Amino acid sequence: MIRDHFDPGRAAFDFVDEIEGLRDRSAVIKRLDAELAHYGFHAWLITGLPTGGGRIDPLMLVNGWPKGWSELYTRQNFVQDDPVVAHCFRSQVPFEWQDAPYDRVTQRRAQEVMDRAIDFRMKRGFCVPIHSAEGFQAVVTMAGERVDLAGRSKPALHLMALYSYAKAIELSQPTKLGYPQLLTNREREVLRWTAAGKTAWETSQILGIAESTVTAHLKAAAVKLDAPNRVAAVVAALRRGEITL
Repeated sequence: MIRDHFDPGRAAFDFVDEIEGLRDRSAVIKRLDAELAHYGFHAWLITGLPTGGGRIDPLMLVNGWPKGWSELYTRQNFVQDDPVVAHCFRSQVPFEWQDAPYDRVTQRRAQEVMDRAIDFRMKRGFCVPIHSAEGFQAVVTMAGERVDLAGRSKPALHLMALYSYAKAIELSQPTKLGYPQLLTNREREVLRWTAAGKTAWETSQILGIAESTVTAHLKAAAVKLDAPNRVAAVVAALRRGEITL
């Protein structure tokens, strides 16, 4: 559970700052394990999802699931009947597992997936689907027995999930020497204030420009960074070194 005096927002930005410098997969796993434990999560997965009857195992980027559950899930090919997986393709925003709809009477296999998850103390989960202009890309899913998603927890988990996915992609590809700068100075400035938690209106007051102009800069930055929303744009900008916290 979340500790007393634990600030999810600040902790999320600290996490982003620290994980950016990690170059070892085991170090990323250890750091993400520790951060998610603050919220009561002990199981998590960063993965692509198959379509057309494919399997999930070749698409797993970083696996933090309990070994027994991972083996059972892949052996039984639960991905084909998992209601959470189905909802990932429909939802553009993070959601709790309990919000993934299915008919408990007619979709017996879906009910089996959820029941078996509980056997591994995965009673309550939170899912961050990641989409781009091309459509669904991947998902960061996490689960535990007693979790705390109150207050600023969900936005913090959303940010950490997006950045963890970016890091997983980075570690699965050859190291790049650097990124070309894509953003204008104003777009970077707007993203910095967004990363600091400011709304478009608050940023407009700070910079002395119209709120609509701030929104336009955010949209332009998101397009250049191939990001589906402003949170993803912040993560992409941090990862590329376009902005720093």
